[in-house]
Amino acid sequence: MASGAGSDRRGEELDGIVALWDAVDQRQWDELTAAAERLPLEQCSAYGAAMARASGYRPMPVVFMRGPDRVAAALLLEWRFPGGFRMAKLTRGPVFLAAVSDVERGAVFRLIKRRYPVAKLNLFFLTPELPAGAESDAQMGAVGMRPMVTGYSTVWLDLRPDLDALRAGLHVKWRNQLTAAEGAKLRVRSGYGGAPMEWLLSRHDQHRKRRKFRAPAGAFVAALADSGRDKRAVQVFTAYSGSEPIAAILTVRHGKAATYYVGWTGLEGREEHAHNLLLWAAIEKLKGLGVEWLDLGGVDGLHMPGVSRFKLGLGGKLVTLAGTYL
Repeated sequence: MASGAGSDRRGEELDGIVALWDAVDQRQWDELTAAAERLPLEQCSAYGAAMARASGYRPMPVVFMRGPDRVAAALLLEWRFPGGFRMAKLTRGPVFLAAVSDVERGAVFRLIKRRYPVAKLNLFFLTPELPAGAESDAQMGAVGMRPMVTGYSTVWLDLRPDLDALRAGLHVKWRNQLTAAEGAKLRVRSGYGGAPMEWLLSRHDQHRKRRKFRAPAGAFVAALADSGRDKRAVQVFTAYSGSEPIAAILTVRHGKAATYYVGWTGLEGREEHAHNLLLWAAIEKLKGLGVEWLDLGGVDGLHMPGVSRFKLGLGGKLVTLAGTYL
């Protein structure tokens, strides 16, 4: 990630916070963000590396220092065009690594904004990991950014309770479907690539194109699986009826968190509630690996009410983010 000699490693200071641009490589970024409580997928190094493989964007990490302490970090994506024009975006960041004052928090956002002055042919989009509401709008307005797109909603499931408590926290209908799936003689296998991933991603792409819904392309998911330092961070869980796969999901681990990223099921899988069984198998596996939070991905009660009810049925917390600012 760091580009070495001639990069942007200068330290710019504001209100006691110093920004160090492009000063860490992929390994250092992973170590830096490993302890973040709820690290979003878009802020992990594998995501930035996959975007570089799939588009003209390049990852640009920045670390914020308060004296000797690292208090925040952000993984931006930059796309440089001929003539000096630069487009950049920061999605679900920055990640705060220590307690900061309101003044210091504002300094972090101002230092990011300063890198992309409009007068110097920059276009910068910011989607902060902040809750939707007037307070976040005011905070972004104070650094010169205005709302452009409404917020994204997701469900965060806390995996720190034991499995009995997590199961008790399931919505009663969801739990009954899980029990039915467990009695349906389905088998669940997990793996890290190969034929199960190809099977899932090909069906995911067909479904995505047919239904015309926004979701990561299979090629990007494959690039994500291949771009991280931990080749077991992306895992596929597949449900089999006899020897035939009938449903599958894919999860991505990043720091102490993980994301339910892709899933597909056919008619038999829906009838047997295979997705309930797969999500529960993933929860068990992820807990065993030390994952503390599971991001269940986007929910949209208007356009995807069934999917939204399914995700909310796991008993997580619905979070709506502030949206994108320009």
